[in-house]
Amino acid sequence: MTSLTVARRSPPVLFGYGAAALAVAFATLAAVLVEQQFPAPNLSLVFVLPVVFAATAFGWGPALAAAVGGVFAYNYFLIEPRYTLRVADPANAWALVLLMIVAAAVSGVAAQSRRRALEAWRAADQASALQALGRALVGETDRSGVAARCAEALAQVFQAPAVVLLKDAEALAPAATAGGAALSPADIEAARWSVASGIGTRGGAYPAGESAFDFWPVRSRQRQAAAIGVRLSEREEGRPEAPERLVEIVSAYLSVALDREAYAAQILDQRVRLASEALKDDLLAAVSHDLKTPLSTVLFTLQSLRRFDASHDAATREALLAAAEAETARLSRMVESLLDMNRIGAGALPVRLATMETADLVAAALDRAGPALAGRLVRNEATGGDALMVDAALFESALVNLLENAGKYAPEGSTVCVRCGRQDDMGWVEVLDEGPGFPGPPEPLFEKFARGRAGDGRPPGAGLGLSIARGFLEAQGGRVEAGDRLDRTGAWVRLLAPLAARP
Repeated sequence: MTSLTVARRSPPVLFGYGAAALAVAFATLAAVLVEQQFPAPNLSLVFVLPVVFAATAFGWGPALAAAVGGVFAYNYFLIEPRYTLRVADPANAWALVLLMIVAAAVSGVAAQSRRRALEAWRAADQASALQALGRALVGETDRSGVAARCAEALAQVFQAPAVVLLKDAEALAPAATAGGAALSPADIEAARWSVASGIGTRGGAYPAGESAFDFWPVRSRQRQAAAIGVRLSEREEGRPEAPERLVEIVSAYLSVALDREAYAAQILDQRVRLASEALKDDLLAAVSHDLKTPLSTVLFTLQSLRRFDASHDAATREALLAAAEAETARLSRMVESLLDMNRIGAGALPVRLATMETADLVAAALDRAGPALAGRLVRNEATGGDALMVDAALFESALVNLLENAGKYAPEGSTVCVRCGRQDDMGWVEVLDEGPGFPGPPEPLFEKFARGRAGDGRPPGAGLGLSIARGFLEAQGGRVEAGDRLDRTGAWVRLLAPLAARP
């Protein structure tokens, strides 16, 4: 957070009077020493110096005290008869009167200059604090942080406790305090009245007679209600003449920041809605296209068996039932994939880790993916390998999805190879095919409903295989990597999972 400039404080009053008395003492000593060594006229001018010093450093009161003290010291130590307050020579009496007049005039001018300098310094500090507030709010992205920055700026601008209250779904409540602010029930009630009425309140005055804070309402274009409070009644230097000007600047900053946060929330909600709609569209496009064929096949089979059963021989009936069974299994796998994707998205995926041999996992996956690999030469090079610490069902399902993808994209007669190995503290199982490879970077194909080929000529499926594989592996502490083969004769996808500890 950007540091805000602290406003300059005036020294304590008693310290100023003490410093003025000490300055008069030094001036007296200097005048006495000068007179003893070098008798000189107009030594009374020496006593103007403490007046100027006190006026510029501490203000009118200590300067006037220095003027009176200088007159008495000059009379007592330097005017005959010495060490008394009597004046024998009328000329000396006039000298004392003139010294008093000159000292008073000088103290007035010097004090006025000091007051203006302090006001200029205070204004510069306040401007610096407000600029720092503007810079600090740029990096704040939540309501509590915005309120905290504004409360700190108010406390340093006014050198008084400050508070910012924000209205949430229920009621107005303190969001941030600074400068040691502590709100009483009367203060909170005064802040709520100020926001409800749209009028500022003054601590100790009607209708906030029991409140110690002044409150100002803040409203933004997005109807973000807030209140700013500053305890001005207990300031050391008294209540400022027009605090509203500075409060309005902070209120404007607060209003803009709250609106920005509200707009950001609206944009986020809109993006979520658009993403949800896009996901629904993708789901509808994927499912409607790929459900049509299996449902049509099953329907045709049932209608044919019902209407023409007598004219079908045993072989024809067997072929029709086999086709219906295959399409029903395909439909079941699609529904299962959608359910798996829903479980991954909901974070409701149960994981039961156990030590599993790589060869057993690969063999089970190849057996399940057999129909999808029909017409391809399958080469299993994962007969050995290290044991993995995985959930057998999830890892096997992820590998089945990769094998089915290879069966979809690899041409008939090509080779699909499965092999295994280890990489640091991870074991891996890799599927290689001789298909067209990835059309671009593989990462986008791990998204839901992403397809490796566009158009009606694409292989059947909902585009969930790689996404499900990644979700299953990440749930087990693993990951998925993919890319094109070095000879550009296909693609490879690798599942990495933690190695099991050997006894």
